Amino acid sequence: MKEYDVIVMGAGMSGLVAAAAAVKRGKKVMLMAKGTGAVAFGSGTVDLLGYLPDKTMVTDFNSGLAQLPKTHPYARLGAEKVAAAAQFLSDICKEEGFEYAGGLDKNSFLPTAAGTLKPTGLIPKTMDASVIEQAEQVVVVGFEKLKDYYPQVIAKGLARIPGYDKKYEVVMVDIKQDEQGRDFNALDVARWMDSPAGRSQFVSQLRGVVKPGAVVLVPPVLGSKPTYAVRDELEGLLKCKLVELLGMPPGVTGYRLRSLLMSYVKKMGVAVAEQVNITGSVVENGVCKGVIVSSAAREHTFYAKSFILATGGFFGGGLISEPGTAYEPIFKLPLAGDMDQGNWGDPKLFAAHGQPFAQIGIKVNDNLQPADDNGNVLVSNLFVAGRNLPGYDYCLEKSGNGVAMASGYHAGMSV
Repeated sequence: MKEYDVIVMGAGMSGLVAAAAAVKRGKKVMLMAKGTGAVAFGSGTVDLLGYLPDKTMVTDFNSGLAQLPKTHPYARLGAEKVAAAAQFLSDICKEEGFEYAGGLDKNSFLPTAAGTLKPTGLIPKTMDASVIEQAEQVVVVGFEKLKDYYPQVIAKGLARIPGYDKKYEVVMVDIKQDEQGRDFNALDVARWMDSPAGRSQFVSQLRGVVKPGAVVLVPPVLGSKPTYAVRDELEGLLKCKLVELLGMPPGVTGYRLRSLLMSYVKKMGVAVAEQVNITGSVVENGVCKGVIVSSAAREHTFYAKSFILATGGFFGGGLISEPGTAYEPIFKLPLAGDMDQGNWGDPKLFAAHGQPFAQIGIKVNDNLQPADDNGNVLVSNLFVAGRNLPGYDYCLEKSGNGVAMASGYHAGMSV
């Protein structure tokens, strides 16, 4: 019987960071994943805390943290643990040649494909928009076959924002590639930009428009790999600054971050099992012995000394909602939050208090271990991370990858 020190369930941001933290401590780690995790579809930024639950904007993380309720994952972890997690992730990205910018001291405000600004914490350097305000020429680039991206909307929206209120030129680039009867998304364009031919066509279509020193705004398409090589080459040829905007899924920048972290944990010796369906667990006297993986042919139990549950929320399948009930499917752990499903949704999509269902997650103590109503630990060698946790609304707060990173790091350092 092969036993691991740690089994991590889930390969989103929290699971990957947890696996990285545990393996860095010399643990023998297995990472199990049913899918790719939400990080692969997202922006690739690490939203730490953009807004408080009452929608007050946060300028720096620590001032916002002091105002969060005590049941919020950040409040349970504390400022030092979140800062250590941010440094840990930043160090990995730098070590892998894809250094991130930003930090906890000040939020960055990034332009979006809707022509708005979004607060976030850690960002890939391709998204550093600080160069826009001083630029004499700003060009918004669109792609003829790219869906859900409208450069005219971006230009009009940004022009209404103080500091960004300037003239924007719009240029459309033709992707000289057969779409084979379907729309192109950002990942298609990024792969086109991976090729020398794609980059050459991009440069040739912009050369007559972009002046030296200009800022060029593009969707997140500067290559599909976690490297700045495409950006650096194009900036050198066009003598400009390229800035990637936050776009619609699939998020190429999130795909890059997920690729980087997955490559890193594999390099460090983590055993990775993907397309794995974990259906149950073996728990004896409050201690988890193993998790059960089911396939069409048979069931197999994988054993470890400690376990990290990072399987996501309702969207990711880590929590299940059915008429009249909601539950966590692997350990059958109790959930925290209002269990009356009639109260889960507010008719106002962008309600000031967010959507109540977003606050639901597994009941935990301050060490992020599953607990009952009295705080008694239910499974002593299990830690919960990411969207499995209760007490926060990542959409409202702009805190999703931040909570995932911090809780995953805590779990990996605790096992």
